[in-house]
Amino acid sequence: MGSEKNIIHQENQKDSTEVKLSMAKKIGYGLGEAGSTLSFTMISSYLTVFYSDVVGLAPAVISIIMLIARIWQAICDPVFGGIAENTRSKFGRYRPYILYGAPVLALFNCLTFLNLDIPNSAKAIWCAVTYIVCCTAYSVANGAVTCIVNSLTSINTERVSANAVKGIVSSVFGIIVSAVTMPLIMKFGGGNTNSARGYFYTALVFSVAAIPCFFICFKSTKEVISGGNERSVKQNPIVMICASFKNAFKDWNVAWLMIAMIIYLTGVFGRLGVMAYYFIYVLAAPMGIAAFGTAMTVGMLVVNFYTPKLLNKIDKKYVGVLSCILQAGCCVAFYFMGEAKVASTVIAVIGFIYGATNMMTLVSVSLCGELIDDNWLRTGKRSDGVIVTAVSFSTKIANAIGGSVGIVVLGAVGFVANTEMAAETLTKMNAVINFGPAACFMIAIIPLMMIRMTNAKGMENEKKLKEMMMKNGGI
Repeated sequence: MGSEKNIIHQENQKDSTEVKLSMAKKIGYGLGEAGSTLSFTMISSYLTVFYSDVVGLAPAVISIIMLIARIWQAICDPVFGGIAENTRSKFGRYRPYILYGAPVLALFNCLTFLNLDIPNSAKAIWCAVTYIVCCTAYSVANGAVTCIVNSLTSINTERVSANAVKGIVSSVFGIIVSAVTMPLIMKFGGGNTNSARGYFYTALVFSVAAIPCFFICFKSTKEVISGGNERSVKQNPIVMICASFKNAFKDWNVAWLMIAMIIYLTGVFGRLGVMAYYFIYVLAAPMGIAAFGTAMTVGMLVVNFYTPKLLNKIDKKYVGVLSCILQAGCCVAFYFMGEAKVASTVIAVIGFIYGATNMMTLVSVSLCGELIDDNWLRTGKRSDGVIVTAVSFSTKIANAIGGSVGIVVLGAVGFVANTEMAAETLTKMNAVINFGPAACFMIAIIPLMMIRMTNAKGMENEKKLKEMMMKNGGI
């Protein structure tokens, strides 16, 4: 009973939490992810190549920078979640971080692609510092966008729908970014893929475009679930944040989801970080990156139309298992196509399928909403910020592992930037780029199957929350 009272006191008594979100508000919310896409796509897909082929850093140095920066970002995510979850402001808990985090992210996204004319040792320090600050800003701005959806409404189907619309909006922007990034790099670089000017001005264009996207997201959202403690109850903020962490990390369902996403996303980011090498060196068709990236992102757009229906009919973990199997199959196909030197336009078709089977993003965010409610019912504390960013923590850990290990393994099999390499070396590179991720996807199935949350349990919890709030005048 004490738990129930705790829950009710955490609600805003004047507003109903059962909010039906209009399509305009869902699109406005989705533009926050579009801002993140504009801000970070170049870093996720081109930063390794920029460091090796433009800045001239050795693979080992790149690996160290990537590992440190991404581990730092992984730590920042749940810390931010704990802070934001317990924030009180006139804008809400998460909205102020969208408003103020976006300009900082835009600035350091540009600085990350600024190649200074300084000694190599100083270049390494410059690259590390700018990338780490950029990662921190991304944790704040994107973390707020990711977390806020669970505060917009208590209806799980509306959250799934909002996340699907966010995915569609993000994919549309992703299609644009994928299609124009390499052409912009070459245009600003005078036709040279290794031009520092090309990378910097392309990053500048995307960063400027990202700021209004974040601002529209800020204006379109309204938090109706306050969570945490009431403003009138004063507590030590460190104690509050520590309590949030303790509450979230003792939930085994959350832990298994984190493990599954770490393994799965290690494959995703590992391949993404070295994908450019597949086209530049294995296929000798650098312009194929644009066609492949565009096709893959179109596929990631399509997935948002059919996945919500699957998630509502089939337990979400099984949808995740299906996604892992299909994506592993695509990676095997990429390897054999690379060996056969198939035209990049044909590979783009499989790239579309690869994107269209990436259901794990929606699986993750949909499960998060249900796990937050389940944890809230059992403990009386809504740890939405920590739980969401704990799963986001998985993304950053996977990015750190995949991004840093990929380039090291390529170096170990004989990769040397800007040189003609033997066919045997190219075959080994091809295997690293494609078989490694396929193995990760299949291994991720194991922790997915350990998650106990089901669709039936999620619906039961939603009814329990509604009944308790109605009983106590919360709605």
